[in-house]
Amino acid sequence: MDRYTDASQDRALGLAFWALIALLMLVPGSLARAAWAAADAGALEAPGVVSAEGMARLERAPEKAHLDLAIVRSAREAEEALGAAHTALGALQEALAGAAIPHQFFTRGTSVTPQYRYVQNGPRALTHYEARLELEITTEALDALGTLLTVANGAGADTVTGLRYALADPLSHRLEALALATKRARATAQTLAAAADHRLGALLHLEADREGGAPTFPQPMMLRAAAERDAGPSLAPPPLTVEARVQVRYALLP
Repeated sequence: MDRYTDASQDRALGLAFWALIALLMLVPGSLARAAWAAADAGALEAPGVVSAEGMARLERAPEKAHLDLAIVRSAREAEEALGAAHTALGALQEALAGAAIPHQFFTRGTSVTPQYRYVQNGPRALTHYEARLELEITTEALDALGTLLTVANGAGADTVTGLRYALADPLSHRLEALALATKRARATAQTLAAAADHRLGALLHLEADREGGAPTFPQPMMLRAAAERDAGPSLAPPPLTVEARVQVRYALLP
């Protein structure tokens, strides 16, 4: 009796053992299939996305001008050249004050550079010193810019290096362009969603381009020629362009 009982127990334990092995072999596959099914269901329930870009370009008339000038004087001694340059600077300031044109005057830099004569197969020889004063004149009187240039050139600012136009309040124009670009980006996204029989959901991403520098218009040759005329030249400024780009991404709803 004990022997049969032991055999029955052994067979029962053996069957239970192999049943457990079979179960363990089936569970990972079942879990994987369950995970895949859940993932598929989530993918079906998760909203799609739509991306779009909006761009705005505004043209605005310049509101101020930055005129870059230089006074250059030469002499055998460095102190003499620098003194002559400062004397010319004083005369320039007096002439500008007498012109009755609203402006701001800035000194941007001073340099004194030795000048040499080079001889082939020989040592270089110091000939003189050159003193240079870098100047900037800013004005909002754009209609009198030519006259201002003529006065400055006649008073000793003998080198014209460039002219830059700008806006008085560039940030306000930038914000206007950004708002318009954002509206255009959303309108594009709505059009794409409607064409795909969807609706726009939540805004997932909104990014604006980095603000660039103000446009510059260096025109030294044209300015120099204009300053040599008898009458003050008329310099018609070109319009300034303010650009903004915006990228958006929205969720798509059924």
